[in-house]
Formats: sequence, C-alpha cells, structure tokens
Amino acid sequence: MPGTLRKTSSSQRADAVLESSFTFIPGVGSKTEEQLWNDGIFTWDDAITKLDSITRIGRSKRDSIRSYLTKAVEALERSDVSFFANNFPKSDHWRLFDYFPNNTVFLDIETSGLSLYYDYITLVGAFDGHSNTYFIKDHNLSGICEHLSNYQIIATFNGTNFDIPFLKKEFPQIHIPPIHIDLRYLLRSVGVSGPLKTVEKNLGIQRPSDLRELSGRDAVVLWRRFTNGDDDALRTLLLYNAFDTANLVYLLDYCRNMRAAKITSKMQAATYQIRMGETPRVPQCATRAPVARRRVSPNTVVKRIDDDIFEIRSGKQKININRRAIKKPEIKIEEILDQLQSNQKAPVSIGIDLSGSEERPSGVCVLRGREAHLDMLETDAQLLSLMQETRPSVVSIDSPLSLPKGRCCSKDSCQCRQFGITRECERTLKKRGINVYPCLIPSMQSLTTRGMRIAALAEQHGLHVIESYPGAAQDILGLPRKRVDLEGLQTDLTNMGIKAVAGRSVISHHEIDALTSALVGYFYLIGRYESLGNVDEGYLIIPSIQTSNRERNYVEVAIGEGICRGTTLAPTTPDLGKANR
Repeated sequence: MPGTLRKTSSSQRADAVLESSFTFIPGVGSKTEEQLWNDGIFTWDDAITKLDSITRIGRSKRDSIRSYLTKAVEALERSDVSFFANNFPKSDHWRLFDYFPNNTVFLDIETSGLSLYYDYITLVGAFDGHSNTYFIKDHNLSGICEHLSNYQIIATFNGTNFDIPFLKKEFPQIHIPPIHIDLRYLLRSVGVSGPLKTVEKNLGIQRPSDLRELSGRDAVVLWRRFTNGDDDALRTLLLYNAFDTANLVYLLDYCRNMRAAKITSKMQAATYQIRMGETPRVPQCATRAPVARRRVSPNTVVKRIDDDIFEIRSGKQKININRRAIKKPEIKIEEILDQLQSNQKAPVSIGIDLSGSEERPSGVCVLRGREAHLDMLETDAQLLSLMQETRPSVVSIDSPLSLPKGRCCSKDSCQCRQFGITRECERTLKKRGINVYPCLIPSMQSLTTRGMRIAALAEQHGLHVIESYPGAAQDILGLPRKRVDLEGLQTDLTNMGIKAVAGRSVISHHEIDALTSALVGYFYLIGRYESLGNVDEGYLIIPSIQTSNRERNYVEVAIGEGICRGTTLAPTTPDLGKANR
C-alpha cells in the first residue's frame, strides 16, 4: 500500500470537507470519527500513515478502513458518485458538491396545485450554475428525463416530499441522480428552517421587486392566467422559477460553509487532546464566497412571436411555446345538463356555504340549468324556506354533517370525548394533499352543529342532502381556490358556461363557494363522484376525475411507500339517505 492515497491540489487540500470524513466506512460513526481526529487522523492520507499506531483499533478494523478509503479514492478518480451514494450518510452528501460542481443540477418544479394525488407538473426548471433550462407541459416536459441523466447530484428544496414524487408520478421510469441534496433538511442542520422564501429573506437573499412577494401558490395562479390569455404571466412564472433554482446555489454554499466551519472547529479542538509530540496540522475546510453574492442571476428572455406563440431563450436553450397546445381540464355545463336529462334528473341543485352562526350570512346558490342564482341568507328558517320553495334534486351543504365514529357531541363533559375529532373523509383528503379542517376542532364545532341541524330539518321535509367541500372540489376540478385567485375562480366557472345571477354588483366569495357546492350536486346527480367516509360517519361527496391506468398504478405504489394514501378512485354509490346523520 503506498504512503499516500493520491495527490491533491492545494485548493482540494484546503477544502478537505470530503477527505476528512470517515463515516462512510462500516462501523465508523460520528463518535468514532471524532476519536480518529483526537488521534491526529484528520484526512484519508493521515489514516494511511498513522493508523497502525492506533493500538485501540484492531487489525481487522484497520484493514477495513484502508479498504474503504482505497475504494473512495478510486471512486473519486473515476468520478463515480454512486459509491458515495451507497456508502455516505445522507447527512454528509453535501460534502460531494466541492468535487462534482459541474455534475450538479439545481431543480424546482411548478404544478397545478399541491396535491400529488390530483395535480400535475406544469413546468420544470433546471439550473446548472450558469443558465436555466425549462421543460414545459405539452411541449418538452418529457425531456427532463434525459436532462437529469447528465448529472450525478441533484439539489432541491423539499424535493424529497414534493418535486421528486411528482416527477416519478409523471415519469415512472425517470432516473434521479444518485445523490439528492434536499436543502430543506440541510438548512435545518445548521439552524435555519421555514419555507424557501422565508429562508431567503432571513439570509438576506434579494429577488427583483416584482417577484419578491410571490409564493408557490402564486405560481399556480400564473400558469392558469397564462393558459387563459395573460401574456405577462409566462415571463413572470419563468423568472420566478429561475430564481427558485438559482438561489439554491447560494443556500448550498451557505450550508457547506456552516458545516465546514463546524468540522474545522471540532478538528482544532481535537488537537488539544493529542499527546503525540508534534501537533499535526489541521486541514482547513475553507469557506467560499457564496455564489449568489457574485450576482448569479437568471438570463431568461421571453419574446412573443404570435398571438399564442412565445419564444423562450435561456443560455443555449431556445424553444417555442404554443399556448393553444396546452391541454386544460375541460368541464362544460352543457355536457353535464345533457347527462342530467339522460338520467331523467331535474337540473336543480342548491349549494350552501354555511356559516357557523345565524348572526353571520351564509352564501347560497340555486343552480337551475346553467343559471346560478346567488344570494346571502342568515337564519335557518330562511335557508329551509328557500329549499322548500325550490324543491331541488339535491341540497349540497359546505359543512360537516356528521360526527366521528363514537362521538355524540362536542361537549367537554361528555364521555365521548375519548374518541377522535376527525372523520375518515377528512383523513382521506389530508392524505391526498388537500387541506381540510377536522369537524370538531374548536373553530368548527358550531358549524358542525348547525350543519347537522339544518340537514336533519331538510330531510324531514323530504329533501335529499349531501355534504360537500368546495375547496376540495376546486382542487380536483383544476379551479383556483377563492383565497388564492377569486377573480380567476369566477372566470373559470363562467368559462364552463355557468351564468351567475346576483342581486348585487359584487359577488362574495361565500356565494362562489355556494356555487361550487351546487356544482358538486350536479356531479352527484350524474354519478360522477366519489363518496369519502363510511356508513357510521356518513359520506363527503367530491367530483370524480378521469385517471389513466399509469396514474392509478403510481398512486398504488405511492400508497405503499407512504407518499399519499386514499380510497379507491372509482365512484361509489352508498345509501346516503340516513348515512350523513
């Protein structure tokens, strides 16, 4: 065995963040690594020259250490990152960036929403440290698979839970680089936490003024606005994504510097424990000027070529985007009405966005044919009177209409408090990535009580009642939520062919949610729905969507891996007559 493992340049020796690591060797953890430092073994070369003098380490273990160090050096010489992926702890993967900067890609995706179960990728941005490359839905999105095969390290922010699962859903055979540095978790290890924009702000990373206040939810809105005809939305979305990826370079440098400084400090502290005559030189895991401070910024240019055609230039990439080629979920009210007629169902549905108290008005919608008559009502008597006068085919109420199994009330004094506060339908939506409030948290208890009371009164008068949740319906149907883009939600509902009729010039978000609930009633009447829940707790009705076999298979795999879980995609038809009580 030679006296040194390999020759290293002065810069590599100064940045000894990799060659001071021994935790990739079986049987060597962080404590054993620090003991080696205490023995004056700071680098792989030190291990070769001094390992035999450490009598507390048995010969077989010394041989194992030498063997793995040899394999590590050989892997570096042939640029084989897979060796380190298979042996290095994930918490140490950041060390490899110094050695493979040109084989690292910084990635961020944009999607139609936050639910892995229902949403899809609209845009993927990849940054190589110099320029951005874009992959866009219905154009060159599949090109991300070949692009990633050129890299051995991928860096993301929360890619473990978001970007990578979405990519694998869209492209089940995609090859993800063997080393994944998720900066969300690496930042936590140096005491920095929070969403990406919060982290950037806390570390002093500035974005252009027109991008500073945007978030991931805004990216969803920008994509919808672009596909609906807003030209400027595409440029804003691309630049927003570009800064998401470019700023990851700075964050990785920041984490690397913080972790390297900590390692150097530990090795310096170890020299005071050494009693071997000459104190060895501690290698400096030197810090570098963060890349973002060197004004690395996206160089994306968007040029309009025609009414719906745009040219995107970024680095060496030049692509044309045709807005008309982008496929969007198409739901037309006329098609639904045709199905209602075929099923011999009267096209009348009442939707109610119920408030928790009669002192606050509730949004109501009488959806008759394609006309949505909107209003605000206050009392239970007013709501019941509207139902009796209209005699709809279904009443769809945005409120919990049942209690969790085993619960009989929401009182603290009752024995039923030993049971949970969530129902199966709420747990299912949560697992699918759709946020929902449990029916018995304090802020929901009065609403739940009122919803159950009104549903019982309606059924006593022979009305058919279902429970709906407009937020879930909007996510499933590809509509923006009211708090994200109320104007866009109204536009999309209008584009379906629904004509809103209201007694006031400004339509409230309560009325829009009531309209959405009434639309869920239509989906229920034509049999295009899912019922989430069980016979003991009742059912929550959500619209069903067409899902390919490939997506079904992915969801089944994801359920097994714990990425998302839920009930079957197939519509079900339980007996809803008494189930919701």
